[in-house]
Formats: sequence, C-alpha cells, structure tokens
Amino acid sequence: MRFGAAFLISVVACSASNVDVSSDASDDGAVDSAAPIDAQGADANDANASDASAGCFVSSWGVFGSCVSTSACAALADHVSTPGYCPGPASIECCTSAPNVADDPPVPQGWKLMQQADVTPAMTAWAVAILKDGTTYPMFSTTTQTFGTLTVLARVEWHPPDFQNGVVHRGVTLYEPA
Repeated sequence: MRFGAAFLISVVACSASNVDVSSDASDDGAVDSAAPIDAQGADANDANASDASAGCFVSSWGVFGSCVSTSACAALADHVSTPGYCPGPASIECCTSAPNVADDPPVPQGWKLMQQADVTPAMTAWAVAILKDGTTYPMFSTTTQTFGTLTVLARVEWHPPDFQNGVVHRGVTLYEPA
C-alpha cells in the first residue's frame, strides 16, 4: 500500500501553516463528498430526482448519500455515484455531492492551523489512524487528543489536489489552540 509514502510526501509538500494528512486517491478510486443528500437523491433544493430507494454511507470516504440509479445521479449537478454501497442491481449506486474544498468549514473558533514543524511522530500516527477510519470519523468530524501539555484538534476535511493526489481527496488537518 502506498499510503505511508503518500502521507509523508503530502506532509513535506504542504505550506508551513497547514499539516496535510491525506489519503492516496488510488486507494479505492472513489470520489465522494460529505454533504448528505435528501431521500430523493438530491440536494434539498433539487426537485428533479425521483428514484431514491435508501440511504447509503461510503465508509472509505466517510460520506453519506442516497441509493439511486446511476443515470439519476449523473443528471444531478456536482454529484458522483460510487458502486458497492447499495443493494439491488448494478445500476443503483450511492450518489453523493462531489467533493469540494469550498465545502470545508472555517478554522474552528479558538484554534489555528498547526505548524508543520510542531507535528510529532505520535501526532502523525494519530492523524493517519483517523484518516483510515471513515466510519468512526466521517467527513468534517473532529476529535482532540493531548500530547504532553498540548491539546491538538484533528478535523477530517477535503484537501485540494496535489502532486500525489490528482483529485480533491479526504484528509486530516491538525489544529492547536489559538
């Protein structure tokens, strides 16, 4: 698995003010977002979808969606479908909003991006464990842990394409108290 190498390269490639713990887009090839869609398989303001049958959760990315036909999902702007997460025929897939870094929430109040030089190996291992567990840590979830006397907040976010990941991808950003 190239995950470890991708993580180390991503951390080195980031700006000094942002710790980027990113998954390799080739891990499962899925491209999904965190924005849940309604039971019709569309954003609440989209009245065009009509064949949703059930909700779904793409665990590798930590995102929720709706089981709809691939054609209905393709008809929705900024949505993608992922196979293997819905019962029924192969034409029914989990439809989610497409990933977009613009959907990331602002920096949490009272926190600031952690300096890359301040990230310890223990923090890195913690962030990687969070990244690998999309079920426990779905998109935009946060958790904290204390390292020595420093409390660190980790948040799962969309990260922009980089030289290791050619698409927007799931990542973990670390924050320290402001």
